[in-house]
Amino acid sequence: MMLFFLLALVALAAFALFLWTLRTPRVWPLAMMMLAVGAMPWRASAAALDTFLTAATPGLLELIGLVIAAIIAWGTKKAREKWGVEIEARYREALQSALMTGTRLALARQLTGSAAMQVILEHVRDVGAPDAVRHFDLDAGTLTNLAEAKLEQGATEKVKGNIDELLKAIDRRAQRYG
Repeated sequence: MMLFFLLALVALAAFALFLWTLRTPRVWPLAMMMLAVGAMPWRASAAALDTFLTAATPGLLELIGLVIAAIIAWGTKKAREKWGVEIEARYREALQSALMTGTRLALARQLTGSAAMQVILEHVRDVGAPDAVRHFDLDAGTLTNLAEAKLEQGATEKVKGNIDELLKAIDRRAQRYG
């Protein structure tokens, strides 16, 4: 097996030298001489070549298998890099959306404190994003912290919306009474 790889290395080196000689016009005579020397034994050693190829076939097949495995590993790595990020972004977006939906649901029911947290957590775990919770392996404490942050954000948005509506109503009244 080692002999086969050594012969393959020598053949590759000779082929590279031959290609180099073809690209450089000044050394074309060297290329022709290499071609003539390389072609001389073909006819005389046809039987020896068949014997060599028969002996080298298992090594060649193993080498081809290694190359194919390397290509598959490289392709898998590239696919994981590309699509892994997209999948994680989808889970993150689903989790944020479920947290916000649960918050809106709790605020619509006018719940506060632990009752609001319970509604948000149940929505996220059961309906909104159970796959995202499993993907990120979120424990109860982390999920509770996320829900608290979303509840504060939702309450702030609701208060801000109420203030905006109140200011618009005052503006309408002020315009009416001039």
